[in-house]
Amino acid sequence: MIWLDIFGVSEAGLNSLSADQITRLTSARHIIAPDRHIAAVKQLRQDQPQAGDATVEIITWPSPFSRIYDMLARWRGEPTVILATGDPLWYGAGSSIVTRIPLNEMRIEPAVSGFQLAASRMGWPMAHVHAMTLHGRPVEMIRAAIMPSAHLLILADSADTPQQAAEQLIEMGAGAAKMTALAYIGGQQEARYDGTAYDWAKIPPQVADFHVLAVACPDYLEGFYPSAPGLADGAYESDGKLTKSDIRAITLARLKPVSGQLLWDLGCGSGSIGIEWMRAAAHARAIGVELRDDRLAVAKSNAIKLGVPKWAGVIGENMPLAAELEQPDAVFIGGGLSRDLAELVMRRLTSGGRLVVNAVTLESEAILLGLHHHHGGRLVRIAVSHAEPVGPYHGWRSAMPVTQWVWEKGTEK
Repeated sequence: MIWLDIFGVSEAGLNSLSADQITRLTSARHIIAPDRHIAAVKQLRQDQPQAGDATVEIITWPSPFSRIYDMLARWRGEPTVILATGDPLWYGAGSSIVTRIPLNEMRIEPAVSGFQLAASRMGWPMAHVHAMTLHGRPVEMIRAAIMPSAHLLILADSADTPQQAAEQLIEMGAGAAKMTALAYIGGQQEARYDGTAYDWAKIPPQVADFHVLAVACPDYLEGFYPSAPGLADGAYESDGKLTKSDIRAITLARLKPVSGQLLWDLGCGSGSIGIEWMRAAAHARAIGVELRDDRLAVAKSNAIKLGVPKWAGVIGENMPLAAELEQPDAVFIGGGLSRDLAELVMRRLTSGGRLVVNAVTLESEAILLGLHHHHGGRLVRIAVSHAEPVGPYHGWRSAMPVTQWVWEKGTEK
């Protein structure tokens, strides 16, 4: 039985609802709506004789938002309407509600999204746009999306978002990026503010809290950070505990970043493996484990700099944490290797999970030989050489070879 309706509402408010949606709204026992629509909802109920239910409950969005789950549990089976903005499943409330309420008990009916309206105002095909939200999220997330010629549509957190985004763009060498704030988009008060990142950082105009920010990055950006693994070593602050660029690219390819999946980076050092895992796949998550708090602080700084501020770091030893952390989809062991640790990780991995271990010492290599003998997988030795000056000429200088063991759960012998 359907008891929950989630309607997307445009800037036109209740006027954007269909007659059928109005009927369901006026007959609901419980209504949750944004502050700006509460008065209109109450007036509509008064104007509709068929409503006639003095026990109706009309409330604004709860704070914290998580309170809504207990409310919906109490109201289950009673006609309930939630009014959301635009498309409830595009960075909207519906995205989390669908994980708590069976789909056959609800209807979700979107309005035109603010992203779609913004794209139409800018003349940008939606298929070529990177849409993201900074609402309730760190502004540094924009850094991972700053690429040559990129078109970004950003759901703002507040009136301060354009200036904060401009500062990030300037730090990334994209101060010439064109920025447009589109406020009250689709409504009678729709307003547009244009400028470059340099302009917005200096004297930002007054913009409404609720707006979509459009950013057109320059066609050329010197030294930008691509989403593909293998960033230059100079992108990281490090005390030397860093998986080098070429080895990192190979390692990430074998870890296989997947959207939404969780990586453990055990012995994370400067955090490079987890950071590039998150950059390579949307909504991927990473937890770095490190014994030293100074290294963990550096890793967190690297994560912010490279646009993945949600990278998580944990202080502690690998073995006890590997027994307690959320079950991973992929694990990289870059430090603190032991056979017991590897076999514990193998048990904890999800089905289809990937384990990659890199070793540079003979002792660690011996452990990998034993693991390969007992559990199969792939054993690879990677040698990288770089051309360096030798007097007036150049020659090859070899880095320490890396022995790599790759194992996937479900493919073991």
